[in-house]
Amino acid sequence: MDRLFAHSHRPESIIVTIPSTSRRLESLDALRGLTIAAMLLVNNPGSWSNIYWPLEHAAWNGWTFTDLIFPFFLFMVGMAMMYSFPKRLEAGTSRLALFGHVARRAAALMLLGYWGASWSSVLWPGAESTGVMSLVLRLGFVAAAAGVIVLLAGTERKRLWWSVFGGGAVLFLVGAASLGFDDSLLARIAALRVPGVLVRIAWCYLLASGIYFLTPARSSIIKWTTGLLAAYMVWMLYVPIPGFGMPNLSLSFPTSETPASELFSNWAFYIDYHVLGEHTWGVRQLRDSAGALIWSFDPEGLISTIPATCSVLLGILAGDWMRRDDKTDPEKLNGLFVAGAWLILAGLLMSIWMPINKRIWTSSYTVFTGGMAMVTLAILFHAIDMRGWRKWSFPIVAYGRNAIFAFVASGMMAVALGKIRISDNTESGTSLKGFLYESLPGSPEFASFLFGISFVAVWAIVALFLDKKKIYFKI
Repeated sequence: MDRLFAHSHRPESIIVTIPSTSRRLESLDALRGLTIAAMLLVNNPGSWSNIYWPLEHAAWNGWTFTDLIFPFFLFMVGMAMMYSFPKRLEAGTSRLALFGHVARRAAALMLLGYWGASWSSVLWPGAESTGVMSLVLRLGFVAAAAGVIVLLAGTERKRLWWSVFGGGAVLFLVGAASLGFDDSLLARIAALRVPGVLVRIAWCYLLASGIYFLTPARSSIIKWTTGLLAAYMVWMLYVPIPGFGMPNLSLSFPTSETPASELFSNWAFYIDYHVLGEHTWGVRQLRDSAGALIWSFDPEGLISTIPATCSVLLGILAGDWMRRDDKTDPEKLNGLFVAGAWLILAGLLMSIWMPINKRIWTSSYTVFTGGMAMVTLAILFHAIDMRGWRKWSFPIVAYGRNAIFAFVASGMMAVALGKIRISDNTESGTSLKGFLYESLPGSPEFASFLFGISFVAVWAIVALFLDKKKIYFKI
């Protein structure tokens, strides 16, 4: 049965399978579901110009509710690994074979992220991209993308999906050549942002898995986490930047008024611009009067992947603790609370020297949010797994069991709502999203919040339906 789409009575995680050594940890599904629901809420306001401040990222240093979401997700990736890898290794799977499996799934996740960033050019090609060969190009793109993602994710029907991929690749190349490699879809692919949310999850999953397979002992994971965070902290604070000097993390994003000598005030800015260039988050790019790119940055950029990987390693440590057979549930609960509280305190103390900052994923941010994730999991573990209070949690548990599907498909829906025009068929018409937002009551901020809540509720219904039918989309 294809790994991307399955009927199962034992649903799997978005990244790795989660069989339990003795029982399923429903609080992990609940935390994942809460995180995905929160992600949908903050990603889908009715208007980006009218948002309550907790639903926005901190402008620079500091944190808000929104800044907890992504590290929580990475933390859960690490936890899920510990409910899968040890059991597979004990069953006789070699570390090398399992790492190859991880690499394929990480690649599938990256490609799924690039699909989410490019698919809209398939349905909305623009007036300049019409005709039979443009249609051939797009059909080939969809088939090739679906084929390679399914093959990487894993399928028993490899011959079928190799045929889908091969046929799609041929159609894509024929269409592209016939169009002289000049089409809006090709332009979108060529200009894709290299980093991204799913791309970061994939890299962190891959890197943390490599560390675990290399040195699986608990003490070794602690040393890796501490060492990487310390090295990142020293690098970002005390290694001079060419053309700028000593890093200054108090300086936020530059503007068009910022002198050229002050553009690269930290290493994340410097490396993202010089390595990724145009292929970064489009919102954060600066150009000179001639239109040349002079500064770029990505919040899921290159070097901040190092501390983000440590968020996964903290999840590995928490997962290792929770699956221990020599600890009772009360002991596990106490351990989570104590460790979480100490990490929160350590993160706050570290912020005296290196501020809590999601944009460049500082070491203090990694430690602080790891502690917050542990405390939140402890609360859910006590309520759901220990006390059995499950009736209230079934919608978020359903969200958690189809997390990747909810994230990707809801993102596609959000794009479609902005693309569909209801007043006319041109780009100047009112979008369906704009129409729905303007129809909501209350202040602009409240209407924007209400739109986001409604968006989350719609996808909760979808998740509940899929969970009831035991349908789970997996990568």
